[in-house]
Amino acid sequence: MDLDRQVELARKALEAQGAREWEIAAVHSESVSIGVRGQEVDAFQQSTSSGLALRVVSDERLGFAYVIGGDPQGIERAAAEAMASAQASDPEPGISLSGPVDQLPQVEVFDPELAADPVEAKVARAKQVAAAALEADPRVVHVQPAEFDSAVSTLRLLTSRGLDFTHQGTTASAGALAMAAQDGEQEMGWESHSARFLSEIDPQALGREAGRRAAAFLGARPVNDGRYDVVLDNSVAAQFLGLLAASLTGDSLLKGRSLLAGKEGSRIVSPLVSLVDDGTLPRGLGSAALDDEGVPMRRKALVERGVLKGFIFDRLWGARQGQGSTGNGMRGSLKGPPGVDFSNLFLEPGQASPQELEGRLERGLVICDIMGGHTADPVSGEFSFGAAGFLVEKGERVRPVKSIAIAGQVLELFQAVAEVGSDLRFFGRKGSPSLLISRMSVSGS
Repeated sequence: MDLDRQVELARKALEAQGAREWEIAAVHSESVSIGVRGQEVDAFQQSTSSGLALRVVSDERLGFAYVIGGDPQGIERAAAEAMASAQASDPEPGISLSGPVDQLPQVEVFDPELAADPVEAKVARAKQVAAAALEADPRVVHVQPAEFDSAVSTLRLLTSRGLDFTHQGTTASAGALAMAAQDGEQEMGWESHSARFLSEIDPQALGREAGRRAAAFLGARPVNDGRYDVVLDNSVAAQFLGLLAASLTGDSLLKGRSLLAGKEGSRIVSPLVSLVDDGTLPRGLGSAALDDEGVPMRRKALVERGVLKGFIFDRLWGARQGQGSTGNGMRGSLKGPPGVDFSNLFLEPGQASPQELEGRLERGLVICDIMGGHTADPVSGEFSFGAAGFLVEKGERVRPVKSIAIAGQVLELFQAVAEVGSDLRFFGRKGSPSLLISRMSVSGS
Protein backbone atom coordinates (compact mmCIF):
# COMPACT_ATOMS: atom_id res chain seq x y z
CA MET A 1 0.00 0.00 0.00
CA ASP A 2 1.44 3.38 -0.98
CA LEU A 3 2.14 6.15 1.52
CA ASP A 4 -0.58 8.50 0.28
CA ARG A 5 -3.21 5.76 0.63
CA GLN A 6 -2.10 5.10 4.22
CA VAL A 7 -2.34 8.82 5.01
CA GLU A 8 -5.85 9.02 3.59
CA LEU A 9 -6.98 6.02 5.64
CA ALA A 10 -5.51 7.60 8.77
CA ARG A 11 -7.22 10.92 8.09
CA LYS A 12 -10.61 9.25 7.75
CA ALA A 13 -10.01 7.13 10.86
CA LEU A 14 -9.09 10.16 12.97
CA GLU A 15 -12.10 12.14 11.80
CA ALA A 16 -14.34 9.13 12.48
CA GLN A 17 -13.03 9.24 16.07
CA GLY A 18 -14.09 12.88 16.32
CA ALA A 19 -10.57 14.33 16.18
CA ARG A 20 -10.62 17.99 15.15
CA GLU A 21 -6.92 18.80 15.45
CA TRP A 22 -4.63 16.02 14.30
CA GLU A 23 -1.26 15.24 12.75
CA ILE A 24 -0.23 12.28 10.58
CA ALA A 25 3.43 11.42 10.02
CA ALA A 26 3.87 8.66 7.44
CA VAL A 27 7.30 7.19 6.73
CA HIS A 28 8.53 4.77 4.07
CA SER A 29 12.14 3.55 4.11
CA GLU A 30 14.26 1.22 1.97
CA SER A 31 17.63 0.18 3.36
CA VAL A 32 20.57 -2.09 2.59
CA SER A 33 23.24 -3.21 5.09
CA ILE A 34 26.35 -5.15 4.06
CA GLY A 35 29.19 -6.63 6.11
CA VAL A 36 32.39 -8.05 4.61
CA ARG A 37 35.10 -10.21 6.20
CA GLY A 38 38.17 -10.55 4.03
CA GLN A 39 36.59 -10.29 0.60
CA GLU A 40 33.52 -12.38 1.42
CA VAL A 41 30.08 -11.00 2.25
CA ASP A 42 29.50 -11.96 5.88
CA ALA A 43 26.19 -10.16 6.46
CA PHE A 44 23.52 -8.86 4.11
CA GLN A 45 20.17 -7.30 4.92
CA GLN A 46 17.78 -5.55 2.54
CA SER A 47 14.55 -4.25 4.01
CA THR A 48 11.54 -2.06 3.33
CA SER A 49 9.44 -0.59 6.11
CA SER A 50 6.59 1.85 6.52
CA GLY A 51 4.35 3.15 9.25
CA LEU A 52 2.40 6.06 10.65
CA ALA A 53 2.58 8.12 13.83
CA LEU A 54 -0.59 9.95 14.86
CA ARG A 55 -1.03 12.88 17.23
CA VAL A 56 -4.23 14.63 18.27
CA VAL A 57 -4.93 17.71 20.37
CA SER A 58 -8.22 17.68 22.26
CA ASP A 59 -9.01 20.37 24.84
CA GLU A 60 -5.27 21.20 25.01
CA ARG A 61 -4.50 17.56 25.74
CA LEU A 62 -1.97 15.82 23.50
CA GLY A 63 -2.42 12.19 22.42
CA PHE A 64 -0.15 9.86 20.47
CA ALA A 65 -0.23 6.43 18.83
CA TYR A 66 1.58 4.64 16.02
CA VAL A 67 1.18 1.73 13.65
CA ILE A 68 3.82 -0.18 11.69
CA GLY A 69 2.73 -1.14 8.19
CA GLY A 70 -0.38 -0.07 6.34
CA ASP A 71 -3.01 -2.51 7.61
CA PRO A 72 -6.36 -0.63 7.58
CA GLN A 73 -7.50 -2.20 10.86
CA GLY A 74 -4.19 -1.29 12.48
CA ILE A 75 -4.61 2.30 11.32
CA GLU A 76 -8.13 2.44 12.78
CA ARG A 77 -6.86 1.07 16.11
CA ALA A 78 -4.08 3.66 16.20
CA ALA A 79 -6.58 6.47 15.61
CA ALA A 80 -8.69 5.26 18.53
CA GLU A 81 -5.58 4.91 20.73
CA ALA A 82 -4.46 8.45 19.89
CA MET A 83 -7.83 9.86 20.98
CA ALA A 84 -7.83 7.79 24.16
CA SER A 85 -4.29 8.92 24.90
CA ALA A 86 -5.32 12.56 24.59
CA GLN A 87 -8.26 12.11 26.92
CA ALA A 88 -5.98 10.53 29.54
CA SER A 89 -3.30 13.24 29.30
CA ASP A 90 -2.84 16.34 31.41
CA PRO A 91 -3.67 19.68 29.75
CA GLU A 92 -0.82 21.51 28.00
CA PRO A 93 -1.88 25.18 27.76
CA GLY A 94 -0.87 26.70 24.45
CA ILE A 95 -0.10 23.42 22.69
CA SER A 96 -1.01 23.27 19.00
CA LEU A 97 -0.01 21.54 15.79
CA SER A 98 1.51 23.10 12.67
CA GLY A 99 -0.32 24.85 9.88
CA PRO A 100 0.83 25.64 6.33
CA VAL A 101 4.24 27.24 5.80
CA ASP A 102 4.47 30.12 3.32
CA GLN A 103 8.11 29.70 2.35
CA LEU A 104 10.14 26.53 2.84
CA PRO A 105 13.91 26.76 3.30
CA GLN A 106 15.86 25.03 0.54
CA VAL A 107 17.84 21.99 1.68
CA GLU A 108 20.04 19.51 -0.17
CA VAL A 109 19.52 16.06 1.35
CA PHE A 110 18.50 13.75 -1.52
CA ASP A 111 21.09 12.12 -3.78
CA PRO A 112 19.63 10.55 -6.95
CA GLU A 113 22.88 8.63 -7.49
CA LEU A 114 22.62 7.00 -4.06
CA ALA A 115 18.91 6.26 -4.52
CA ALA A 116 19.67 4.41 -7.77
CA ASP A 117 22.87 2.73 -6.53
CA PRO A 118 22.73 -1.04 -7.22
CA VAL A 119 23.41 -3.61 -4.51
CA GLU A 120 26.46 -4.90 -6.40
CA ALA A 121 28.10 -1.48 -6.14
CA LYS A 122 27.43 -1.36 -2.40
CA VAL A 123 29.06 -4.76 -1.93
CA ALA A 124 32.06 -3.59 -3.94
CA ARG A 125 32.46 -0.56 -1.68
CA ALA A 126 32.41 -2.68 1.47
CA LYS A 127 35.11 -4.87 -0.08
CA GLN A 128 37.16 -1.77 -0.93
CA VAL A 129 37.00 -0.67 2.71
CA ALA A 130 38.24 -4.07 3.89
CA ALA A 131 41.04 -4.28 1.32
CA ALA A 132 42.27 -0.74 2.02
CA ALA A 133 42.41 -1.40 5.76
CA LEU A 134 44.55 -4.52 5.26
CA GLU A 135 46.86 -2.72 2.82
CA ALA A 136 47.34 0.33 5.06
CA ASP A 137 50.18 -1.24 7.04
CA PRO A 138 51.84 -4.69 6.96
CA ARG A 139 51.07 -5.06 10.67
CA VAL A 140 47.30 -4.98 10.02
CA VAL A 141 46.23 -8.62 10.24
CA HIS A 142 42.46 -8.57 10.40
CA VAL A 143 39.39 -6.46 9.60
CA GLN A 144 36.20 -7.41 11.43
CA PRO A 145 33.88 -6.72 9.40
CA ALA A 146 33.95 -3.80 6.97
CA GLU A 147 30.49 -2.32 6.49
CA PHE A 148 28.49 -0.29 3.99
CA ASP A 149 24.90 0.79 4.66
CA SER A 150 22.47 2.98 2.76
CA ALA A 151 18.88 4.15 3.09
CA VAL A 152 16.30 6.10 1.12
CA SER A 153 13.41 7.49 3.14
CA THR A 154 10.24 9.46 2.48
CA LEU A 155 8.23 11.36 5.08
CA ARG A 156 4.80 12.85 4.52
CA LEU A 157 3.50 15.14 7.27
CA LEU A 158 -0.17 16.16 7.16
CA THR A 159 -2.18 18.16 9.71
CA SER A 160 -5.80 19.24 10.09
CA ARG A 161 -4.55 22.84 10.14
CA GLY A 162 -3.49 22.71 6.48
CA LEU A 163 0.11 21.50 6.46
CA ASP A 164 0.95 18.93 3.78
CA PHE A 165 4.70 18.39 3.48
CA THR A 166 6.74 15.64 1.81
CA HIS A 167 10.44 15.14 2.45
CA GLN A 168 12.84 12.71 0.78
CA GLY A 169 16.32 11.97 2.05
CA THR A 170 19.22 9.62 1.43
CA THR A 171 21.98 8.44 3.76
CA ALA A 172 25.04 6.26 3.36
CA SER A 173 27.59 5.09 5.88
CA ALA A 174 30.72 2.96 5.88
CA GLY A 175 33.03 1.75 8.61
CA ALA A 176 35.81 -0.66 9.48
CA LEU A 177 37.45 -2.03 12.61
CA ALA A 178 41.03 -3.08 11.88
CA MET A 179 43.40 -5.09 14.06
CA ALA A 180 47.18 -4.65 13.98
CA ALA A 181 49.62 -7.03 15.68
CA GLN A 182 53.33 -7.03 16.48
CA ASP A 183 55.45 -9.00 18.97
CA GLY A 184 52.40 -10.49 20.64
CA GLU A 185 50.64 -7.12 21.04
CA GLN A 186 47.34 -6.25 19.37
CA GLU A 187 45.66 -2.89 18.82
CA MET A 188 42.39 -1.92 17.18
CA GLY A 189 41.59 1.02 14.93
CA TRP A 190 38.09 2.18 13.98
CA GLU A 191 37.02 4.62 11.31
CA SER A 192 33.55 5.41 9.93
CA HIS A 193 31.74 8.08 8.00
CA SER A 194 28.09 8.91 7.28
CA ALA A 195 26.80 11.25 4.60
CA ARG A 196 23.76 12.24 2.59
CA PHE A 197 25.55 11.91 -0.77
CA LEU A 198 27.43 8.92 -2.15
CA SER A 199 30.27 11.10 -3.42
CA GLU A 200 31.15 12.01 0.18
CA ILE A 201 31.98 8.40 1.11
CA ASP A 202 35.55 7.41 0.16
CA PRO A 203 35.82 3.67 0.92
CA GLN A 204 39.55 3.42 0.31
CA ALA A 205 40.48 6.46 2.40
CA LEU A 206 38.22 5.24 5.20
CA GLY A 207 39.74 1.76 5.20
CA ARG A 208 43.29 3.13 5.13
CA GLU A 209 42.55 5.33 8.14
CA ALA A 210 41.19 2.39 10.15
CA GLY A 211 44.34 0.38 9.39
CA ARG A 212 46.63 3.32 10.08
CA ARG A 213 45.01 3.95 13.46
CA ALA A 214 45.40 0.35 14.52
CA ALA A 215 49.09 0.22 13.59
CA ALA A 216 49.85 3.63 15.09
CA PHE A 217 48.89 2.48 18.60
CA LEU A 218 51.23 -0.50 18.70
CA GLY A 219 53.69 0.05 21.54
CA ALA A 220 51.40 2.45 23.40
CA ARG A 221 51.88 2.88 27.15
CA PRO A 222 50.70 5.36 29.82
CA VAL A 223 52.20 8.71 30.78
CA ASN A 224 52.79 10.01 34.29
CA ASP A 225 50.00 11.70 36.21
CA GLY A 226 49.81 15.45 35.77
CA ARG A 227 48.26 18.39 34.01
CA TYR A 228 48.95 18.53 30.30
CA ASP A 229 48.07 20.84 27.47
CA VAL A 230 45.96 18.60 25.26
CA VAL A 231 44.74 18.60 21.67
CA LEU A 232 41.39 16.84 21.41
CA ASP A 233 41.01 15.59 17.87
CA ASN A 234 37.72 16.45 16.20
CA SER A 235 36.09 13.09 16.96
CA VAL A 236 36.81 13.42 20.69
CA ALA A 237 35.87 17.11 20.74
CA ALA A 238 32.51 16.21 19.18
CA GLN A 239 31.84 13.76 22.02
CA PHE A 240 32.51 16.47 24.59
CA LEU A 241 30.23 18.78 22.61
CA GLY A 242 27.52 16.16 23.03
CA LEU A 243 27.98 16.29 26.80
CA LEU A 244 27.64 20.07 26.82
CA ALA A 245 24.68 19.89 24.44
CA ALA A 246 22.63 18.02 27.03
CA SER A 247 22.28 21.34 28.89
CA LEU A 248 21.16 23.29 25.81
CA THR A 249 17.75 21.64 25.36
CA GLY A 250 14.52 23.20 26.58
CA ASP A 251 13.37 20.04 28.32
CA SER A 252 16.57 19.79 30.39
CA LEU A 253 16.20 23.48 31.27
CA LEU A 254 12.61 23.17 32.47
CA LYS A 255 13.28 19.89 34.29
CA GLY A 256 16.05 21.57 36.30
CA ARG A 257 18.72 19.36 34.72
CA SER A 258 20.65 21.99 32.78
CA LEU A 259 24.04 23.32 33.85
CA LEU A 260 23.13 26.53 32.05
CA ALA A 261 19.89 27.52 33.78
CA GLY A 262 19.84 31.24 34.49
CA LYS A 263 23.01 31.88 32.47
CA GLU A 264 21.47 33.24 29.25
CA GLY A 265 23.41 36.35 28.23
CA SER A 266 26.41 35.36 30.37
CA ARG A 267 29.81 34.12 29.26
CA ILE A 268 29.86 30.39 29.98
CA VAL A 269 32.88 29.17 27.98
CA SER A 270 35.97 30.49 26.21
CA PRO A 271 35.33 33.44 23.85
CA LEU A 272 36.86 31.25 21.13
CA VAL A 273 33.84 28.94 21.31
CA SER A 274 30.70 29.54 19.23
CA LEU A 275 28.02 26.85 18.92
CA VAL A 276 25.44 26.72 16.14
CA ASP A 277 22.50 24.43 15.41
CA ASP A 278 21.60 24.64 11.72
CA GLY A 279 18.78 22.56 10.27
CA THR A 280 19.36 24.02 6.80
CA LEU A 281 23.02 22.99 6.55
CA PRO A 282 23.66 21.70 3.01
CA ARG A 283 23.85 17.90 3.02
CA GLY A 284 23.56 17.79 6.81
CA LEU A 285 22.36 14.51 8.29
CA GLY A 286 19.88 16.47 10.40
CA SER A 287 18.80 18.89 7.68
CA ALA A 288 15.25 19.27 6.34
CA ALA A 289 12.98 22.08 5.28
CA LEU A 290 10.75 21.41 8.31
CA ASP A 291 11.33 19.57 11.57
CA ASP A 292 9.24 16.52 12.47
CA GLU A 293 6.46 18.77 13.79
CA GLY A 294 6.26 20.91 10.64
CA VAL A 295 8.19 23.92 11.99
CA PRO A 296 10.67 25.51 9.54
CA MET A 297 14.30 24.65 10.20
CA ARG A 298 16.77 27.50 10.59
CA ARG A 299 20.25 28.42 11.78
CA LYS A 300 20.43 29.24 15.51
CA ALA A 301 23.39 30.68 17.41
CA LEU A 302 23.30 28.99 20.83
CA VAL A 303 26.67 30.20 22.09
CA GLU A 304 28.34 33.20 20.50
CA ARG A 305 31.95 33.96 21.39
CA GLY A 306 31.49 32.21 24.69
CA VAL A 307 28.17 33.88 25.57
CA LEU A 308 25.03 31.75 25.98
CA LYS A 309 22.37 33.00 23.56
CA GLY A 310 19.57 30.49 24.03
CA PHE A 311 18.20 26.95 24.09
CA ILE A 312 16.37 24.72 21.63
CA PHE A 313 12.66 23.84 21.95
CA ASP A 314 10.02 21.72 20.29
CA ARG A 315 6.33 22.69 20.34
CA LEU A 316 5.55 21.07 23.70
CA TRP A 317 8.49 22.44 25.67
CA GLY A 318 8.30 25.75 23.85
CA ALA A 319 4.68 26.09 24.97
CA ARG A 320 5.66 25.24 28.54
CA GLN A 321 8.35 27.93 28.39
CA GLY A 322 5.91 30.43 26.91
CA GLN A 323 7.70 30.70 23.59
CA GLY A 324 7.50 29.02 20.21
CA SER A 325 9.39 26.07 18.84
CA THR A 326 12.89 26.69 17.49
CA GLY A 327 12.39 24.02 14.82
CA ASN A 328 13.89 21.28 16.97
CA GLY A 329 11.02 18.80 17.26
CA MET A 330 12.73 15.56 16.22
CA ARG A 331 11.36 12.05 16.03
CA GLY A 332 13.74 9.25 17.02
CA SER A 333 11.36 6.69 15.51
CA LEU A 334 7.69 6.28 14.67
CA LYS A 335 7.20 4.54 18.00
CA GLY A 336 7.45 7.75 20.01
CA PRO A 337 6.30 11.36 19.70
CA PRO A 338 8.75 14.06 18.63
CA GLY A 339 11.05 15.42 21.31
CA VAL A 340 13.61 18.19 21.66
CA ASP A 341 16.81 17.44 19.76
CA PHE A 342 19.45 19.08 17.64
CA SER A 343 19.46 19.15 13.86
CA ASN A 344 23.13 19.76 12.99
CA LEU A 345 24.97 21.05 16.07
CA PHE A 346 28.54 22.18 15.60
CA LEU A 347 31.34 24.25 17.05
CA GLU A 348 32.42 26.86 14.53
CA PRO A 349 35.95 26.24 13.20
CA GLY A 350 38.97 28.44 13.68
CA GLN A 351 42.04 29.00 11.49
CA ALA A 352 44.69 26.58 12.80
CA SER A 353 45.24 23.17 11.22
CA PRO A 354 45.48 20.12 13.51
CA GLN A 355 49.22 20.04 12.81
CA GLU A 356 49.53 23.66 13.91
CA LEU A 357 47.67 22.90 17.14
CA GLU A 358 50.05 20.03 17.86
CA GLY A 359 52.95 22.33 17.08
CA ARG A 360 51.89 24.53 20.02
CA LEU A 361 52.57 21.67 22.47
CA GLU A 362 55.90 21.87 24.28
CA ARG A 363 55.03 18.68 26.14
CA GLY A 364 51.45 17.58 25.84
CA LEU A 365 49.03 15.02 24.51
CA VAL A 366 46.88 14.47 21.46
CA ILE A 367 43.75 12.56 22.49
CA CYS A 368 42.30 10.51 19.62
CA ASP A 369 39.96 8.19 21.49
CA ILE A 370 37.98 8.16 24.72
CA MET A 371 36.21 5.28 26.43
CA GLY A 372 33.23 5.40 28.75
CA GLY A 373 31.61 8.52 27.32
CA HIS A 374 28.20 7.25 28.46
CA THR A 375 29.35 7.39 32.10
CA ALA A 376 29.51 11.19 32.23
CA ASP A 377 26.99 12.97 34.46
CA PRO A 378 25.01 15.38 32.23
CA VAL A 379 23.57 17.21 35.24
CA SER A 380 26.87 18.04 36.97
CA GLY A 381 28.93 17.92 33.78
CA GLU A 382 31.60 15.86 35.52
CA PHE A 383 33.46 13.22 33.52
CA SER A 384 36.26 10.70 33.87
CA PHE A 385 37.09 8.84 30.67
CA GLY A 386 39.66 6.32 29.61
CA ALA A 387 41.72 7.79 26.79
CA ALA A 388 44.34 7.02 24.16
CA GLY A 389 46.44 9.18 21.89
CA PHE A 390 49.99 10.40 21.48
CA LEU A 391 52.64 12.08 23.60
CA VAL A 392 53.93 15.25 21.92
CA GLU A 393 57.22 16.97 22.73
CA LYS A 394 58.32 20.22 21.08
CA GLY A 395 55.50 19.91 18.57
CA GLU A 396 56.35 16.38 17.42
CA ARG A 397 54.62 13.09 18.21
CA VAL A 398 56.98 10.97 20.30
CA ARG A 399 55.00 7.78 20.96
CA PRO A 400 51.49 6.38 21.31
CA VAL A 401 49.74 6.54 24.69
CA LYS A 402 47.00 4.37 26.21
CA SER A 403 45.65 3.30 29.62
CA ILE A 404 45.27 6.87 30.81
CA ALA A 405 42.26 8.73 32.18
CA ILE A 406 41.19 12.31 31.65
CA ALA A 407 38.88 13.95 34.17
CA GLY A 408 37.18 17.26 34.70
CA GLN A 409 33.94 19.19 34.26
CA VAL A 410 32.57 19.97 30.83
CA LEU A 411 32.06 23.73 31.30
CA GLU A 412 35.56 24.06 32.72
CA LEU A 413 36.91 22.12 29.75
CA PHE A 414 35.31 24.50 27.25
CA GLN A 415 36.44 27.46 29.34
CA ALA A 416 40.00 26.17 28.92
CA VAL A 417 39.88 26.16 25.09
CA ALA A 418 43.05 27.98 24.03
CA GLU A 419 42.68 27.54 20.26
CA VAL A 420 40.15 26.13 17.81
CA GLY A 421 41.18 24.10 14.78
CA SER A 422 40.02 24.46 11.20
CA ASP A 423 39.15 20.78 10.69
CA LEU A 424 35.40 20.81 11.36
CA ARG A 425 33.94 17.35 10.83
CA PHE A 426 30.53 15.92 11.62
CA PHE A 427 30.02 12.66 13.45
CA GLY A 428 26.35 12.00 12.88
CA ARG A 429 24.49 15.23 13.64
CA LYS A 430 27.18 16.78 15.86
CA GLY A 431 30.41 18.26 14.59
CA SER A 432 33.55 19.90 15.90
CA PRO A 433 37.06 20.85 14.87
CA SER A 434 40.07 19.83 16.96
CA LEU A 435 40.52 21.84 20.17
CA LEU A 436 43.62 22.87 22.13
CA ILE A 437 42.82 22.62 25.86
CA SER A 438 45.04 24.13 28.56
CA ARG A 439 46.10 22.13 31.59
CA MET A 440 43.85 19.08 31.53
CA SER A 441 44.07 16.58 34.39
CA VAL A 442 45.55 13.26 33.20
CA SER A 443 46.09 10.08 35.21
CA GLY A 444 48.38 7.24 34.13
CA SER A 445 48.57 3.75 35.57
